[in-house]
Amino acid sequence: MTAFVLGATGFVGREVVRQLCVRGAAPVAHVRPDSSKLAEWQKTFGEQGATVDTTPWDAPKLAARFKELFSRGSGQLYICIGTTRSKAKTDAIEGNIYETVDYGLTALAVEAVKGSETRPRLVYLSSVGANPKASSAYLSWRGKAEEVVMRSGLPYAIARPSLITGERDESRVGESTAAVIGDGLLAVAGVLGGKKLRDKWRSTTPDVLASALIRIAEAPDADKIVDGADLR
Repeated sequence: MTAFVLGATGFVGREVVRQLCVRGAAPVAHVRPDSSKLAEWQKTFGEQGATVDTTPWDAPKLAARFKELFSRGSGQLYICIGTTRSKAKTDAIEGNIYETVDYGLTALAVEAVKGSETRPRLVYLSSVGANPKASSAYLSWRGKAEEVVMRSGLPYAIARPSLITGERDESRVGESTAAVIGDGLLAVAGVLGGKKLRDKWRSTTPDVLASALIRIAEAPDADKIVDGADLR
């Protein structure tokens, strides 16, 4: 079974690649062909046992690549795409960054899969609170991206984690602080009977989340949204 990871260089994507390699899955890790760290990622992923793919973000070209990889049978397409304001600035992305990256690249990937006439399971990394009608631009576009995945006609699994903590390439002190404070309040809520609330909003780490993504990708049942305790 072929596992293709979009967003392989990201906080969670790189851990998905690593864990798939540990399991002997020999995944394909997608890296932008214009990445300034392409050689570094080729070395890192190659040493782990993954194949690096540098197909441009172009629907027809990705469709051809997916057809080549997935036409031999079932597979998994992990969509671990996302950006931040600081990363978008570095990548010279202007305008609505969440529409362009979180939604736009997900829609392009789904279009490419449909164009390939193959049926891998889409494993989409979303966020707790994702909703097209959310007041938050980030959560709104995440919700719209979920709709693209769910309406694709392809088997899918959507993961909605809360804050993801750990050592990142960029400093996100505010998020880490929010996770610590939030987890403390949720622990109190759990003691007082709010177990579901605690499980849904408690922070997680990339290794735990990556393991959960692989698990739901390999589960026999598809077309589901997973959050809370089911992502641990």
